[in-house]
Amino acid sequence: MAYLVLPGTLDEHERLVAAHWIVDRSRRGGSGETEEVYARLSDRVLHQAAHHPDRPRRRLTGGSTRLGPWLRVRPAAPSGDDLALTSALAALPPQARAAYVLRHLEELPEETVHERLAALGVADPDAALREAAAVDERVPPEIRDQVLARPTLDPTVVRLHARLHGRPGYSGRRAAAVATVAALVAAGGAVILTGGLGEAHVSGFADRSVGRADRVTATPAGAWRRTTRLDLDTWPARGDLAGDGDFTGEALRAWNGDVKAAASGGVSTAPPARDPQLLYAGRLGNRRIALLHDADRVARYTVSGENRTLEIFPEGRTLPGGASPLKLAAGRYLLPPWVTGLRASYLGGAARWRNVPVRGGVTGPVRAASGGCWRGPVFELRQPEIAHGRPYTMADLGGLQSANLMYQPPPPAPVRRLGPHQIDAAPDAEPDGFTLWGRLGCAPSAPTSLDRTGRGDVESATAWEFWRGDLPDKGGRGRWICTRYAYGGGRSVTYTTLLDGRGQALLTGRRDDTWDCSRLQRDVASGTWWRSPKGRWHYLAAASRRVTVLTADGPFVRRPTVRGGLLTVAGPVAEHAPDGRVTLAAADHQRRAMPVFQADPG
Repeated sequence: MAYLVLPGTLDEHERLVAAHWIVDRSRRGGSGETEEVYARLSDRVLHQAAHHPDRPRRRLTGGSTRLGPWLRVRPAAPSGDDLALTSALAALPPQARAAYVLRHLEELPEETVHERLAALGVADPDAALREAAAVDERVPPEIRDQVLARPTLDPTVVRLHARLHGRPGYSGRRAAAVATVAALVAAGGAVILTGGLGEAHVSGFADRSVGRADRVTATPAGAWRRTTRLDLDTWPARGDLAGDGDFTGEALRAWNGDVKAAASGGVSTAPPARDPQLLYAGRLGNRRIALLHDADRVARYTVSGENRTLEIFPEGRTLPGGASPLKLAAGRYLLPPWVTGLRASYLGGAARWRNVPVRGGVTGPVRAASGGCWRGPVFELRQPEIAHGRPYTMADLGGLQSANLMYQPPPPAPVRRLGPHQIDAAPDAEPDGFTLWGRLGCAPSAPTSLDRTGRGDVESATAWEFWRGDLPDKGGRGRWICTRYAYGGGRSVTYTTLLDGRGQALLTGRRDDTWDCSRLQRDVASGTWWRSPKGRWHYLAAASRRVTVLTADGPFVRRPTVRGGLLTVAGPVAEHAPDGRVTLAAADHQRRAMPVFQADPG
């Protein structure tokens, strides 16, 4: 918190030292683990960081940050994403940096952030919130959430650097360096020490860069109630074999190399870098299953008869407002400890929710939808004690983690500032959302077509319906959909699909790793050749609501016309679509070009 709010004009050393000094001074006289104590201490930290001068004090010491002028610190291993976020924050005034930290690091609602800023003496909290929100236009939320959830640029993990050779007092300064390292480790940090003696890794977190983990650890039950960071670290060990040292040891040995691992999402299959945390160990039917968590990976170990398998997945995002269950086996899920109940339904019509029994945090069997198309299951999870307390909706797309399932109705339905609704929460959208996703489950853009080899699990799946209306030649009602799948590592794939009145689903374009059809880029256009029930080809194009200019140029006999938001031009009656390239262009009222989706010719 302090590191992110401090002025960006400070260099790395100054910011790290100042952050530790502020926290050390703020916690004096405060103890306990209640929310009130935490809020009071965090307010102290925010106030001091926001009012810190952009020039370092001559002497900045305190606690474990008492470093001599010969010793410098810097972040241990910053990534490009870390630097992109901190650079964007550096351009903001201090009150906006504080607003950003409260909104996204502390995950507080805007109303609470407004109150906290006012209490800190910020004259215009609304302006601070607006300036903080502007950062999301420069740094995609996927990157922001990944950096804040599991930062590599962690102020508690630093690199110490000193040029010690050939200087008077070398042995004494070397002893001082060792003492400083010891002080930092005692304070709960990790240090990488560099200098004339090379590198050495010293850690207060039992972290290893080489070797094998020796044991599994477990988080005490109820730990999630004592922290504001509700990630997998707070999940207790569950399952009827959680206390079986033989089986959990077998799972650990499997990850240490006894079983060849299969990886998802590009993660390493290397042994755990620290003693992994046990999330689950138990029997499900004739299988024994264990889930182990190591930093940013989850291992699923399964024993069925004589067969043993080990799968390694990225940890993914575990935000408290929509934390995913973890799939133990087909149709069986481990729920977050704060989820009190679960209902399931299937796509393709109005939702028909049924309660799913839960025992020890593990669901009873939930069968997959029948038929050849993907139709769920879809889950509604209840978490009355967390965030806003409202249920949220997720769908099993085939990975370890489920995905938030979203739907944005077409105009005139409003577009939410924070992005599309949960599938069953959009006003007047249900059963439209369930019906639409049921049709998309049979389309070329269905979740079953996704390649997860290098991407990992899908965190959110959004169907953004940007046009609905009548198709020519009595083709019935058409719906043009932008379907966006956002992956845990920040990547994405986006499709556009035209659904016609005959039940056909025509893929009309695809773009990878863009902001398209998210709250950062809401406007798109798409075009395609389409054959009517009368056998005539028509070139059709449609765009989202803020597109004011839509033009097409191609092998047309007539000029295109636009009516009801749909660009049309009639082509020949033929077996195959006309040859020749069509150029589609779209722009808003300021003549800014909008993304265009078109299927590859042929």
